[in-house]
Amino acid sequence: MRKKGDKKETRLVSERDISLDFASRAQAKFDRLLKASILFGSQAKNTQTTKSDIDIVLIIDDASVEWDLELIAWYREELGKLIAGKDYGKELHINTIKLTTWWQDLIHGDPVVLNILRYGEALIDLGGFFTPLKFLLEKGKIRSTPEAAFVALQRAPTHLVRSKIAEMGAIEGIYWTMVDSAQAALIVAGKMPPSPEQIGEMLKEAFVDTGMVSTGYVRAFNDLFAMHKNISHGKVSEVKGSEIDRWQEIAEKFMSEMTGLINKMIEKK
Repeated sequence: MRKKGDKKETRLVSERDISLDFASRAQAKFDRLLKASILFGSQAKNTQTTKSDIDIVLIIDDASVEWDLELIAWYREELGKLIAGKDYGKELHINTIKLTTWWQDLIHGDPVVLNILRYGEALIDLGGFFTPLKFLLEKGKIRSTPEAAFVALQRAPTHLVRSKIAEMGAIEGIYWTMVDSAQAALIVAGKMPPSPEQIGEMLKEAFVDTGMVSTGYVRAFNDLFAMHKNISHGKVSEVKGSEIDRWQEIAEKFMSEMTGLINKMIEKK
């Protein structure tokens, strides 16, 4: 029973309150190592929804402090503890930027840094630089440069490659969805689990030829197997989003069909 005078712990619900609480805990932990904590993203822009995460940028001092491997390891460990140490009910996305990197990017007008400066809100500004720089940006005293445009353009292909890798990863997941569900059905049918290149033929013999499954499912598996092989051999380097969506639908139907098939075979045993 709570005694009179005891303070009841209240859950922080406001994104701004959560951000300030985290920033205060981070400042207390890292002290002079941490020069500024910046609220960024939808909360700073006032476009947040109930599902929005909280984005905070921590600017650490690497100008007057030498960060050796031991200090870096300690910082990462303690930051992880801070993030995991309190359940805010919101996902925290914490990005750490070195002060010298921040300043160099700002001088060259890097679009990412300028956007953080434009839309960000200083939660704690121990260094005292964020708010004055924000005013200078608003007055047009800080502009982007041709160098920044060149750097941004250099980054663009990397993002595109990452995007394409993600697309290839989606096909990989779809492929293994169909492989695993097909192998499960064949195992229940009393077959030894085959290697992927043998699955199409075994599905036909075990289920299509016996009238248990439509030939379209086997055709779909063979088509996906061929695509996966072409991707693995570098013959296919890009898959359209609409194609991925189509294959996801096919994989769901395939998995459902194999599940139903397994249930029927088990019932007959």
